[in-house]
Amino acid sequence: MKFFIFLGSFLIIPLSQPLYAADDFSFDASVFEKQVLEVNGYVEGRLEHLSLDESAALYQLNFHDQPARSRLDRQTGTVELTGRVQQPDYLLQFTAHAEGQHDQLGSGDEADFYEAFLAYRTAPELTLEAGKRSFKWGKAYAWNLLGFVERPKDPNDPELSREGYTVLSADFIHSLDGPLQTVAFTPVYLPVTEDINSEYGQPEHNNVAAKLYLLYRDIDIDLAYLSNGSRADRIGMDFAANLSVNFELHGEWSYINGYTNPLTDASGNVTSQQADVHSYLLGLRYLTANDTTTIIEYYRNGMGYSAAQMSDYYQLIHHASETNNDSLLQQAKSLGQQAYTKRNPGRQYLYVRISNKEPFDILYFTPAITSIVNLDDDSYSLSPELLYTGVTNMELRFKATVLTGKRLTEFGEKQSDSRLEMRLRYHF
Repeated sequence: MKFFIFLGSFLIIPLSQPLYAADDFSFDASVFEKQVLEVNGYVEGRLEHLSLDESAALYQLNFHDQPARSRLDRQTGTVELTGRVQQPDYLLQFTAHAEGQHDQLGSGDEADFYEAFLAYRTAPELTLEAGKRSFKWGKAYAWNLLGFVERPKDPNDPELSREGYTVLSADFIHSLDGPLQTVAFTPVYLPVTEDINSEYGQPEHNNVAAKLYLLYRDIDIDLAYLSNGSRADRIGMDFAANLSVNFELHGEWSYINGYTNPLTDASGNVTSQQADVHSYLLGLRYLTANDTTTIIEYYRNGMGYSAAQMSDYYQLIHHASETNNDSLLQQAKSLGQQAYTKRNPGRQYLYVRISNKEPFDILYFTPAITSIVNLDDDSYSLSPELLYTGVTNMELRFKATVLTGKRLTEFGEKQSDSRLEMRLRYHF
């Protein structure tokens, strides 16, 4: 219901504006020189068919109290609006996202502002910002190691919009002559209470982060920092360099001081492991003369579990399911929400994506294939897709995903072993 109320509010707003009599009308040509309010967005419908793997650990974990089923069909409707009011000294910007979903397990909807902030330029080089802001720190495509004040990307669809956090921030940008061409500094204040940014981490903390951007010759460099508070303090850096017109090399590195993870054995004995962890990523993007784009990234997740540790977790679930031990299943579910079932919980990954725009002169079609490989246990996902853009402002995407791996491996123990998806998106 919230979804339809949220959508309806945007349809009603234009009708609620006051109407003026003809005597009050005046024509000012300067109003039409530049559009003050800009609104764009999209409406999307998505159909998904999931083939469930009843013998997999995560199926047993998520469906242990449900009737046995071999498939799940899901329908999702999404509306996203982005608006901005631009003036010489200030910018008001918002992104509103509403989504409704239905499958055999039930229905649900949600609506929220992903962004809603005011930016005020106090000087030519200084801008102050306040409100809900979605930052995009880092240079990687599939992951964001420097996402200290943002939500993690979904490597299966990295370009999806992500909800921001309520912050106070600033941007100082200064141009220089010489090899160092640009310096930009972005401090961020992110409070966490039970009512504000509660999903970020432990409440009742005032978190401070900062990013220093440098453009040195043709190399983009970021240095980032997050203070100790709702999360452990951390530092990081990234770079992106064009080695040629069509070849880009990028990388990220982060260091977390005293990161804590739960650790379980196959019997459910839980301990806590704490360590200073390093994570890093190295990637490339290459565009050929026939419009084939290749993206390859290697990701070393210092916070991740080894293949043996993940195997212990899956054995715990299988044992709890076979013995109908509900308390042990609940313990496994809690551990999963904390760490084990988050996206890519392992230690080493390879991401490869290849796409080709209009191959063989087939207009408006872009085929692509994406694979994510867990290099520790040799399990992987493989996703071929086809994008059609032959209708103005419209995208039609067909995508299939196959998950492959032995038992007690990450992709072998997912709740589904394949997924078919059709998405129709209209931009306005």
